[in-house]
Amino acid sequence: MAGIALLGAGLFAKEAHLPALIEHKADLRAVYSRSRASADSLVALAKTLGIPDTAITVYSDDSSTHSLSALLARSDITAVIIALPITIQPSVVQACLAAGKHVLCEKPIAGDLSTAASLITTYETTHKPLGTHFAIAEQFRTDRAFTRARALASTRIGKIVHVHARVWSNIDPAEQANKWLETAWRKAPAYQGGFVLDGGVHFIALVRYVSGLEIVRTASLTAQMRAFLPPLDTVNAAVGFANGAAGSVSISFASRRAAFEFVFVGEEGTVVVKGSKRAGESVVVLEGRDGEVLLEESIQGRGVSEEVRVFLEGVKTGRMDERLDPRQAYADLAVIESVCQGGGDIRAL
Repeated sequence: MAGIALLGAGLFAKEAHLPALIEHKADLRAVYSRSRASADSLVALAKTLGIPDTAITVYSDDSSTHSLSALLARSDITAVIIALPITIQPSVVQACLAAGKHVLCEKPIAGDLSTAASLITTYETTHKPLGTHFAIAEQFRTDRAFTRARALASTRIGKIVHVHARVWSNIDPAEQANKWLETAWRKAPAYQGGFVLDGGVHFIALVRYVSGLEIVRTASLTAQMRAFLPPLDTVNAAVGFANGAAGSVSISFASRRAAFEFVFVGEEGTVVVKGSKRAGESVVVLEGRDGEVLLEESIQGRGVSEEVRVFLEGVKTGRMDERLDPRQAYADLAVIESVCQGGGDIRAL
């Protein structure tokens, strides 16, 4: 069994990656964080979930002997899962690949396209030929509800002609604490787009995955409605697809009205993906040509669990699932970067 290291001990590592690793009986042998205290807190949580604390070695930047370099020098560590701040991840990915480790890195692949392109080029020319895997953890592509929607969109509604997405939420710490906003690197983002980029790649991934279409151009209006959500918190964009379809993407983290709805209109019917009141669940609806509801299913997505499962399987078999391909993550980032910058033709890799 492959020895796994978890790089990052923040909220998402604790709430999503660690439970998924335990569920799939991964051999977690090491945890790295910038601080020893943070790494220790994840190990303590792992112990409550059934992993002996003696099985996991802690590494951190404030340790003179147990650094990230020391972790990467371990021959028994085969693969790493990286969940670090956006600005830090690319250099850590490079170090892990150079050490011959298989990598599953949280989305977005980078904070900008130039960095993302450099990562992929280096990987494909230097590390991929050696059999090393580089995968991106975009759980919207492994979410079971969205996979069901993709199957319906590809077989039941004919040629897609319109796609519309609305994702609105209200982040206001004066009314309700938001644990994601409280992370320092999100509070004062050193990357373009702020929450819109960090969360927006998810929504673009959903649009591209379910439709099976590439977005080739955008035109957008952006705004910052809340002073504590720099540099922007709202975008409204028109999007054009490679097959001639047109649509819209509206994302706001400063909306009093909530929305989570993706509509894929075809010549023979429509697929709708919308939110549910139950955590982790989405509703998938298939409509006929005249709008009649043909089926409606509520599905628990389990996206992170599935992405971790297919990554571990890819490491084992040597064949990585294409949904985790870094080129897919690049395409998601290319669209959201275009939207954040006012639009234009999408920059291909």
